[in-house]
Amino acid sequence: MKAFTPALRVASLLLATLVVPAVHGRVVARLHALTQATVKIEVTGGPVIYIDPTGITTTPADADLILLTHNHGDHQSVAVLNRLRKPSTVFVSSPPGVPALQQNFAGAAIHAVTPGERLTLSGIEIETVAMYNIVKNNHPRAMNFVGYVVNIGGVRVYHAGDTERVPEMRTFSADVALLPLGQTFTMNSVQEAVDAALDVKARIAIPIHWGNAEGTRADAEFFTGQLSSRMQTMINTPPEGLALEVSETIAIAEHPASVTVGPGDNANLSVQATGSGTLRYQWRRYGLALAGATTSGLAIASAAVANEGDYEVILTDANGPITSRIARLVVAPPVRGRLVNLSVRGTSRSAAAPLIVGFVVSGGAKSTLVRGIGPALTAFGVSNALPDPRLELHAVVNGQDSIAASNNDWAAGGAAGLRAAFAATGAFDLADAASRDAAVLASVDGARTVHVVDTAGRSGVALVEVYDADPAGAARLVNLSARNFAGTGDEVFIAGFVISGNMPKRLLIRGLGPRLAGFGVTGALADPKMDLFVSRAGGGSMLFAANDNWAEGTAAPLRAAFAAAGAFDFPDAGSKDAALLATVPAGAFTVQLSGPGGSTGEAMVELYELPD
Repeated sequence: MKAFTPALRVASLLLATLVVPAVHGRVVARLHALTQATVKIEVTGGPVIYIDPTGITTTPADADLILLTHNHGDHQSVAVLNRLRKPSTVFVSSPPGVPALQQNFAGAAIHAVTPGERLTLSGIEIETVAMYNIVKNNHPRAMNFVGYVVNIGGVRVYHAGDTERVPEMRTFSADVALLPLGQTFTMNSVQEAVDAALDVKARIAIPIHWGNAEGTRADAEFFTGQLSSRMQTMINTPPEGLALEVSETIAIAEHPASVTVGPGDNANLSVQATGSGTLRYQWRRYGLALAGATTSGLAIASAAVANEGDYEVILTDANGPITSRIARLVVAPPVRGRLVNLSVRGTSRSAAAPLIVGFVVSGGAKSTLVRGIGPALTAFGVSNALPDPRLELHAVVNGQDSIAASNNDWAAGGAAGLRAAFAATGAFDLADAASRDAAVLASVDGARTVHVVDTAGRSGVALVEVYDADPAGAARLVNLSARNFAGTGDEVFIAGFVISGNMPKRLLIRGLGPRLAGFGVTGALADPKMDLFVSRAGGGSMLFAANDNWAEGTAAPLRAAFAAAGAFDFPDAGSKDAALLATVPAGAFTVQLSGPGGSTGEAMVELYELPD
């Protein structure tokens, strides 16, 4: 999946000194930067991962995952792969490297990936990013070579491959950046690699692709010297490997909240947290440390547009670091917003198991655009889109479920009027009037349920969208709920929403699995993990918040939010359902629900607007 793939997680690793620090927190992995671009990651209690292994002369046969950025001989060596692989080894490669893998490792699990994909293997989240040359011709963009961001327990490791500094680097973040220094085939200068480390907001920068035919130790020393005042750097990883660690003792009771202030007004951000021993603070804007901003509060006097941005605070205690959620500062006359778009991507499995989405309009009747997208998803890289979706809008009338509106082929409902609604609401156009996607314009007051099913009962991925077609009216969208199968790959359960205006809004978001058993649902997702991603102003998205087990923080504020929203309670504080209470900035968001280790099952996503 590509267009619907949320981008990358903000992680929680800070190593601020210039030497390898003592290990205090939980070690999630040890990282070894070996010869050329070879990286080995030994995950604590998990898989052994190699990225671009070459130059290895021993035969450890210990690789669980092997990630290959491209098929050049100094990054993909069949001889070395034979020394590392075992019968269960899984390969991940950009398309040009796949034929050699298929020829030499028949029967092996091989995943072909292009930039912008996301998959989970052996419990490790792997995201692919662009890798190409702009000035040189050695790695054309058209080849779909990839770099990798590997998320290990919240620590994000970026292996850039043989890339130049490309614009996509400013759309994601990483804790550890492994960047090439060779100026013949990769970066145009070492300074480009320095700038790339700043682009991805790295906290640790390690040079690779030097000392072998191109790139020198002097280049590596220049790279680390230029960055040493901004982040942790090292020319080589220590013999025992670089320990990637996170704190398990810091508890953030209140994250910094996004804020909108008028030009010249004062802005204040703050965090409330506890930890082991003395807590230390470092505020950052767009990933770069702010000088002197080392207390629990950040005051910005007479705020100007130049102060706008995404802020976060890194908290460190005796057991390591952790990072708060981002808080977005907007400096402009405040404009209240509302939920103007709700969307859910899931699987309609059969006539008896449609994709079902519920939403609520409060405050009177509202003109609403509702769409059931299937064939149009192929343009976004979805290979198993629902071929012929039929959309039904259900309402309860006199205590009975009834179909209030329906559509099979969207243009049958009047292409001109619907296209005008698409444009007015910001929905992407359906260029083909003969496509079998579905859409209706309907007046809605209260609760409605959308059913999307293939006309022939076939299975496939569909997208349900609900748009506020009257954003100036008093009535408003206040709730979204969707129950569907939470799978893997294209079948990952994803919900999205958009908040208009420029002021933050309080939301309650829940991801249900075990709780569904109380409603008679069988095959529920046993341990849903919920990730909330926010769009970036410059493109792409990043993790805003996440939750695995809802009461792992403090249950009381969440239960109060349940009551305020009219949501049913979670009576078992030990359940593995997920829930988030967050003040979010205006903009576009996606919620992704998944299970650990690729586990699947029935799940539900709920979104509630809370009083300001």
